[in-house]
Amino acid sequence: MPLITCHFSDGASFEVNAPGGRSFLELALEQGVPIRNQCRSGTCLSCICLGAPDSEPLTVQSGRASSLMPAERDEGKMLCCVSEATADGALHFDYSSQEIGPSEVQAFVDSVEWIASDAVKLTVELAEGHWLDFRAGQYVEVTIPGSSEVRSYSMCTAPAELPKLAFMIRMLDSGLMSEYLRDSAKPDDVLKLRGPFGDFSWTGSRSRPQLFIAGGTGLSPICSILQEIRTTSGSKPPLTLNLGCSSPDALLDPMFLRRLESWMPTLRLNLCVESGAQQDHVSGNALMPVDFESLDPDTEAYVCGPEGLIDAAIERLLSAGLAPGSIHYERFVASGTA
Repeated sequence: MPLITCHFSDGASFEVNAPGGRSFLELALEQGVPIRNQCRSGTCLSCICLGAPDSEPLTVQSGRASSLMPAERDEGKMLCCVSEATADGALHFDYSSQEIGPSEVQAFVDSVEWIASDAVKLTVELAEGHWLDFRAGQYVEVTIPGSSEVRSYSMCTAPAELPKLAFMIRMLDSGLMSEYLRDSAKPDDVLKLRGPFGDFSWTGSRSRPQLFIAGGTGLSPICSILQEIRTTSGSKPPLTLNLGCSSPDALLDPMFLRRLESWMPTLRLNLCVESGAQQDHVSGNALMPVDFESLDPDTEAYVCGPEGLIDAAIERLLSAGLAPGSIHYERFVASGTA
């Protein structure tokens, strides 16, 4: 039976007896190892770890998929949730074993505002005595009122705006959350939130160009990051935001984005639509405005949206000379029952 040692940044170590055939994350959690986790499907990257240079103790399970980039896998990075132990070895986690886990809080609905033909902005305020520390770009789980079902949504507001939080949410023709927001949500409804989750956040760089690529409601965490940059004192780096949607009426809150551009002198905004482009639009998806041949290889890129956009962006950014560590991404995977 493989024996895996898990090392954390505070010096703590845990040994895991890990028989094959089961997810390493499940086994580690059962044995008291405080590994970050959320989706358990290889998508959110919360349970990422680094193996020793001379060993690969974990192997992706048959039939499971990992959203790691090839270059990340080459560096020895692994996802615990979709992998099983196949050999003795060590894993390294770049956070403390004493890290505080997700909070469970209550919030009151303030408003539900349509910001596109198929999307709303849900604004809530934390209940008195409740608090939720988060980094711009992270997300929470929201329990749908009247059910035990949860959905994950990224904040589009910055931490400085607490106790208010807002989320950009795509509306589907059917589904529990869509039906609630469309038909019955009203001010002062109580929502249960759990989080925060995710590592999609601004690095704090002030000199390197920053490129933000968003597809649909993938704009939500990027809005949070941009507003954090805006409220941070000191110089701002060159910023480019490309938002891609299917048509002009599907663009999320374009008037707000234009105001944001006017408030941030170093920000350039490109609104991209796949059909019906008007004078102030780019025809095509969110990658269309990027001149990959002349892109500064020192650029930091932040990409969020559907899986196809993420994969295409990563491939072209790597080909343009960006280092894997300069590409930050978060995949939006539809539940099918939003």
